[in-house]
Amino acid sequence: MKSFAYIITFFLSFSVLGQTSAEFEELVIQDQIQYIKTGSEDGKIEWKDIDTEEVLSIQTINQPKFIYSVSSTLPIKKQNFKKGDVFLLSFEAKTIQASLETGEARIKWLLKQSDNYKGNLESTLSLASEWKTYNIPFQATQNIEKEDLNVVMQLGFREQTFLMKNISFKVYKQGTSLEELPKTEITYKGMEEDAEWRKEALTRIDRIRKGNFSLNLEKDGKPLAGKLINVKLIKHHFPFGAALNAKYVVNHHQEYQDFLKAFNLAVFENDLKIKSWGKQAQRKRTLKAMEILQKDGIEIKGHVLIWPGFTYLTPEIREHKNNPEKVSEIIHQHVTDLLDATKGKITHWDVVNEAYTNRDLQNITGSEEILYDGFRILKEKQPGVLRFVNEYGIISKGGIDTQKQQWYYDYIKRIDEHTGGLVQGIGIQSHIGSDLTPPEKVIEILSFYATLGKRISISEFTMDIKDEKIREQYTRDFMIAALSHPNVSEFLFWGSTLDERQKVDIFLENGELGAMGRAYFDLVHNQWKTQLNLKTDENGNVSGTGFFGVYEYSFTENGKVKNGTFEVLPRKSNAYQIEW
Repeated sequence: MKSFAYIITFFLSFSVLGQTSAEFEELVIQDQIQYIKTGSEDGKIEWKDIDTEEVLSIQTINQPKFIYSVSSTLPIKKQNFKKGDVFLLSFEAKTIQASLETGEARIKWLLKQSDNYKGNLESTLSLASEWKTYNIPFQATQNIEKEDLNVVMQLGFREQTFLMKNISFKVYKQGTSLEELPKTEITYKGMEEDAEWRKEALTRIDRIRKGNFSLNLEKDGKPLAGKLINVKLIKHHFPFGAALNAKYVVNHHQEYQDFLKAFNLAVFENDLKIKSWGKQAQRKRTLKAMEILQKDGIEIKGHVLIWPGFTYLTPEIREHKNNPEKVSEIIHQHVTDLLDATKGKITHWDVVNEAYTNRDLQNITGSEEILYDGFRILKEKQPGVLRFVNEYGIISKGGIDTQKQQWYYDYIKRIDEHTGGLVQGIGIQSHIGSDLTPPEKVIEILSFYATLGKRISISEFTMDIKDEKIREQYTRDFMIAALSHPNVSEFLFWGSTLDERQKVDIFLENGELGAMGRAYFDLVHNQWKTQLNLKTDENGNVSGTGFFGVYEYSFTENGKVKNGTFEVLPRKSNAYQIEW
């Protein structure tokens, strides 16, 4: 990670808290805002008249190599300031279009304090899909010369468009503390401790994720009456998983050791994608990683057979973009070879990934038939392996993108119509930005897709928000909402150990639990982990109810501990005879 003199902690707002009456001076020269530019052909800023008011329309046309390559400097009054002076940058904004997986546009703000980057104060934030006010407080960490002072908006993220208005940059009188400035907290509907949706969801979890079981203990053909027996869940039936890299598995890296403490399902982040698979050394390592995962009792989800954008394909595809037959041949051969090599190792595949924004294969070949073919090949090569689609921007950004939600719904139906119903699972990525989707809305969206009669995968859960309290609470509530829906068949985090992207922190680098990890372990390995102490009746019978999965039983007989395992599974009698 880059080192900065000061990292700004900021809060996005649904409602403003802690308003201050401290004196301030506005530093933005308002009549010059209309002249700001990006200074790059990869971006554009222009005034637009929308709903009777003029606003800035800000666009990143092409993603540059560096974020700072598309940027703009606010026109401000230049003055000298002292270390400890506090400032407040505020504005209203909303996302119009975004290519990031959260569905939100993004800005990186810099307060420049010196003539080099080491003096920068920075803050990166995502923008909601509806007008919201954003307040970003800064505190000078050094004396600032007026010629060095600048407020810079960096825009070099993936293609995006957003609107902005009412831009303000204030300096407050000396002696004002950062805590006095307007501060807003991230909130979401349904986060209250006694929220009704949560009570109902937990009740559903008890109903749909648990089953009854019975054991009969006998010794020498006679019932073991009055025997105390301990029964505990040792492995969940429900697949909880995370993305990881094959090299960590093969090298028994600490990240893999931590992974084994938490999950029963793995998906490779990049190793099965066409670019990585085409490299023989990486392919060999990936196959070795699969062997290790299987030996360790970890199921493997395949990701991905077809990702139809040039960015994610080999250069050979672009070279033959004017030869659709050749492109179809390359993709068909890749999918066939990959499935042949992984036969018996994969439980289910993401067949097609992110077809909404990645359409190069469809454009080259003139239809979606090349995508449909992936489902047909998988059915032929690995008939017992489940077939999923996968898409982002369905649940994220407040869950309000009904246009994309409907497109995904229709797209799934379209695949089924052309393949005879080969789609078995619906992947909903769930990359969560700053506009938190209320849990009730999450359940509503899941129910919409459930009408298609298929499994639903929460396939790539991440969070952009750094505030630990919100990060932990929303992870908990999102998991409760997801697990409470009967169609949800798995829950996958896109990563497990905190890295430079800072999107998942089940574990920190030192192996301790992060904010998301605290929520995950409390639910999966505490609240959702059945352990019972039972006593057999006169006929040697005990019965109980617990979460589906593999159980270990143990009891003492003649001073010796006897133990074994049994399973509690959906739609099974779960009745077992234990003889000694």
